[in-house]
Amino acid sequence: MNKNNNTKREYNKKKKEDDDLSIFTFGNVQPQARELEEAVLGSIMLESYVAENIMAEFTEELFYFEQNKHICKAVISLYKINKPIDLLTVSDQLKKEGNLEICGGTFYLIELTNRVASAANVEYHLRILQQEALRRKLISVCSNSVKMAYDSTEDIFDTHAKLLTELESSVSELLKYHSEDVGSIHKKILEQSEKILEKGISSGVESGLRMLDNVTNGWQKSDLIIVAGRPGMGKTAIAVTAAMYPAIFRKKPTAIFSLEMSKEQLVSRMQSNLSNVDVSRIVKKQIVQFEIDKIRKECYQLEDAPIYIDDSPNISLVDLKSKSRKLVRDMNVELIVIDYLQLMRSGLNIFNREQEIAEISRGLKSLAKELKIPIIALSQLSRVVESRADKKPMLSDLRESGQIEQDADMVIFCYRPEYYAIETYEVDGEQFSSDGLFMCIVAKHRNGELGEIPLRFIGSQTKITNYQEDENQFSGVKKITQVITTDTPF
Repeated sequence: MNKNNNTKREYNKKKKEDDDLSIFTFGNVQPQARELEEAVLGSIMLESYVAENIMAEFTEELFYFEQNKHICKAVISLYKINKPIDLLTVSDQLKKEGNLEICGGTFYLIELTNRVASAANVEYHLRILQQEALRRKLISVCSNSVKMAYDSTEDIFDTHAKLLTELESSVSELLKYHSEDVGSIHKKILEQSEKILEKGISSGVESGLRMLDNVTNGWQKSDLIIVAGRPGMGKTAIAVTAAMYPAIFRKKPTAIFSLEMSKEQLVSRMQSNLSNVDVSRIVKKQIVQFEIDKIRKECYQLEDAPIYIDDSPNISLVDLKSKSRKLVRDMNVELIVIDYLQLMRSGLNIFNREQEIAEISRGLKSLAKELKIPIIALSQLSRVVESRADKKPMLSDLRESGQIEQDADMVIFCYRPEYYAIETYEVDGEQFSSDGLFMCIVAKHRNGELGEIPLRFIGSQTKITNYQEDENQFSGVKKITQVITTDTPF
């Protein structure tokens, strides 16, 4: 009896809303997109990561059809209590709420998942549903205002004020915006600066490479850092160092998405970094007993290091976003490294590779801001570099998209003159041996200085270390912060 009464009340409510709109719609069908409603709900039940990606904007108001509204409410209920969202759990939740039969039973839920070929475009579908929902809301608000305007007993200024208020709230209910007054931000910056000063630490996630940290003061929150270079320049080596140091020696969790190398290869590099055993011997399993003992002794920190590696090949931007959010939420990850950008997919139907890379670049910058952590993305350079006499990279060499340069807060080029048989390298007017020299060229730095930072590359261990000579002789980089006196074991 209660179910029938609920159904009748919902029907009468819907009929009244439609009647109220009749003076404004003149018999037109309400804006709606049944197929997209079904596609979004089917995607959520089909792929576990979808709910995590869209839940911030997933509301009942997006859906026009009653059975879809009930399913939406069931999904939200499951999400709030941290339960998995799939066909069975949604069906069970609808049954508990007494709405399973109203929705067409389990058969309708199965039909929703069967109609979805891929969940890749769910965010785009959600935007269309938001537009349709906003259209319905505007029609409702304006229709009600027209009725009030015809009513001579209503104060027209009150009607006008109410219309403006409801129009503004219509957008804010569907599209989540957040703003903060400048005074609060001002106080927050000063408080954070005082805490950092008291603790005597850098404001960002340190790399352990002293001269680099002097320039960056650690990788800063919400920054997208592009580390680019031609093959063999040591991009992965500096990425491994950047991930290892904060995790092992500062206990800050880091994550590596490795699209090129396997998990075993990456960990082999870490073992070589810490033990100084030749990395090729570790990878090929050619190490002898004393080397095994040495690795076991020197690499004990890796046993409980908060470093999380995902080596899923050809990962899409949607998947990476979902996994990153989960890592930050569950593991408190403070730095994400991606190796490398050109191996990713956008997950959208884009046939132009340059546009796809641009979409990925924008997505990574957006993710860094959302998660409030630095993201380091490795990137390839075009072959144009090889045509220059000194083989020195430039911003225009960033491969496949100028959007990368635009989105990045910092662009660092990896350059090893020794690789090109260049015997000496000039820094600030002085000549230095290129033997083992690794140059970090800061070509873009949105919030700091540009320049060239000398480091040391040890090929047998694919390892980046601090430059072992008098680092003060390099004046090509201005020191913008107090020297950080961290001891780097690499």
